Amino acid sequence: MSDIGFGGVNFGFDENFNRDLAAYFQTPEGQANLGTSGFQVPDVQTDFTQQINDAYAGRNAYYGGGPDALGGPDGRRPGDGLDGGETEAERIARLEREAEDARRANELEFARGQAAAETARRRQDARSTMAAVLDTYGLGELSDFVYNEIIAKETVNINNPDAIIFAIREQPTYKKRFAGNAARLKAGLAELDPADYIGLENQYRETLRSNGLPANFYDQAEDFQALIEGDVSNAELNERVQQGYRAVADADPAVKEQMRTLYGVDEGQLAAYFLDPKRTAPLLSRQAQAANIAARGFEQGGIQLSGQFAEDLARRGISEQQARAGFAEVGALGELRQTFAGETALSSEQLAGAAFGIDVAAQQELERKRRQRTGEFAGGGSFARTTGETSGSITTSVGKAQ
Repeated sequence: MSDIGFGGVNFGFDENFNRDLAAYFQTPEGQANLGTSGFQVPDVQTDFTQQINDAYAGRNAYYGGGPDALGGPDGRRPGDGLDGGETEAERIARLEREAEDARRANELEFARGQAAAETARRRQDARSTMAAVLDTYGLGELSDFVYNEIIAKETVNINNPDAIIFAIREQPTYKKRFAGNAARLKAGLAELDPADYIGLENQYRETLRSNGLPANFYDQAEDFQALIEGDVSNAELNERVQQGYRAVADADPAVKEQMRTLYGVDEGQLAAYFLDPKRTAPLLSRQAQAANIAARGFEQGGIQLSGQFAEDLARRGISEQQARAGFAEVGALGELRQTFAGETALSSEQLAGAAFGIDVAAQQELERKRRQRTGEFAGGGSFARTTGETSGSITTSVGKAQ
């Protein structure tokens, strides 16, 4: 059996040939081929609608049709092209719609990308800003925690530093950084917020630097913790430095030596000693004065004072100038400082007390020694010449004993 095709559709020469041929010529494609060939459609009295639909089922489905696609007498749906597809106008409209849809899809995708990039940028900016804030508080170690638990999860308003600080106050790093607060609370003192805490540290630091303490001394949070725990104000710190530390550190070596002798503090320990909040500022100031007085006693009078006696002189307001004069008189007593048989021995501090008019009994004993020795050696003994100006009552640069 040989086949012949029309427009790509093959038909077989068998008993169904006439029927198939007539059905084909009912289609738009068959009509076109028939017009070209000049033939006429065979007169076959058969309803070929179902056959045509069956033959073009695949093609109609391709163009969006179905079993009812051949609704018109020419087998075309309204709006179909000659080959059963869309018209040129419809194709253009469809392409324009598809292009618009594609454009909008691209714009939407671009907008989504931009939004994602902006979100990432803002989060990175927030992370950088937060890291900077944390660094100013000495909490840089919490940067990852704050970003992952606060910024990324948006649990706290990142534009409110106080809210962020509140959210991390229970973290070990935070407690370590502001450790002074724990001791303050135990002592019944108010807790300092981070800004006040760090502000006080900065004031401490500036006071120390302006008073000439080394740059690497007391420059860490741990260094200031004891001061904050002890509720030391910046004004008190300044007093400790100027009237305590500087009074000794800037003094002559004899004063520093007396600090070591009286209080066991060598030069390298001076700053820490005077900044220790366990010692009150008035006490430290008095000890600095005592060291100065004791240095003048050893230098001018050749006597070593105790810390208690030196501090007593400091409490009485004995200045350095008065100390020099008073101990110079003690040094000038000569052999009156020695004790002979029948005399009452006088200690170095009694001699100093007599010189500064604070020990009446010692003054009287010195006067008795003077008269007795002067009388015994009135004939020209050597002692009378070594006692110097001792006639009359003992008078010092500070005044007579009261």
